[in-house]
Amino acid sequence: MRVIVDTATLRRTHAGKARWVAGLVKALDAIPDLELTRAPGPRRVGGGLLFRPVNVTLQRWWYDVGMRRAARRCGADVMLMPGAYACRRGRVPQLVAILDVNYLTQPGTYDPTFVRYARWSVTRAARNADGLMTISAFSRSEISRHLGVDPEKISVVYPGLEPLPEGTFAAPLDRPYALYVGATEKHKNIGLLLDAWEKLDHGLTLAIVGRPGRDHADLAARAAKSGGRVLLVGSVDQTQLEAWYRNAVAFLFPSLAEGFGYPPLEAMQRGVPVIASRAGSLPEVLGDAAAYFAPNDPDELVSRLSEVASDGALRAAMVSKGLARAARYNWADTAAATVGLLEGLVSRG
Repeated sequence: MRVIVDTATLRRTHAGKARWVAGLVKALDAIPDLELTRAPGPRRVGGGLLFRPVNVTLQRWWYDVGMRRAARRCGADVMLMPGAYACRRGRVPQLVAILDVNYLTQPGTYDPTFVRYARWSVTRAARNADGLMTISAFSRSEISRHLGVDPEKISVVYPGLEPLPEGTFAAPLDRPYALYVGATEKHKNIGLLLDAWEKLDHGLTLAIVGRPGRDHADLAARAAKSGGRVLLVGSVDQTQLEAWYRNAVAFLFPSLAEGFGYPPLEAMQRGVPVIASRAGSLPEVLGDAAAYFAPNDPDELVSRLSEVASDGALRAAMVSKGLARAARYNWADTAAATVGLLEGLVSRG
């Protein structure tokens, strides 16, 4: 089977969607009977508002003309569109992945211009797709509800996790800490962690690691008043991130909406107990391996954290369950399921 995959997303920051695309493409490359062609699309011109019209025009040309032209040149049997964009309908069928619709459900997190464009383009992609896939049953229900798509037409294929890197990773702090990893965006609900820290009566530090987002300035102002109990670390490289993960007492994830949620699974993979909000896809993805709290209740978070920190048996059970849960998500299974969907489209055509 000859597959052409749209890798335009990989021209952007390796986070979220781009990270998922990279993992999927790498796993597909390992399938011997699959002939995979990457189609990176046009390069972006500059950045920011000044160049936005040019880049949007280039993007529309790619999905209206360029991608199908590339598919014809390589003799593709099917197109894989993992970035939530789709071409116009044509002879070669296309499998489109839509990971989430958080931009429609979490106001204030995304730029309004982006939201309008994304709503139009992703609705169009869902309409033009020959097959649709997403990364959780939660995302499937949200896509169905907000884009008007029959949920029976959306296949759920869970992402995989990368193997653990080898090496020794020294603790980044000389004191115990709880960890959050992710962008400081509104829908990540990090303010609830700071609410909880105002109620804690012990010396555990809160470390917030990840790309600065639209909520960063407000969180920084609050962290500055914590007397060093809350650290807003910002972006770090992969080696530093590994050190933060591996030496945490607990991992906290208060997000209001997640299509999947890599960070808590990565913490489980490293033997760190996870305490997560009872929201989005998190109960579905993390199962009984995590402790949960209501995303609007800092007192419940404090209670869960105190239990994990003080109860050795509970902690050991969470670590064991977490390791088993994380092991369920591997890229080989993701690639095999995706190939099955692609083969289904080819056989139908």
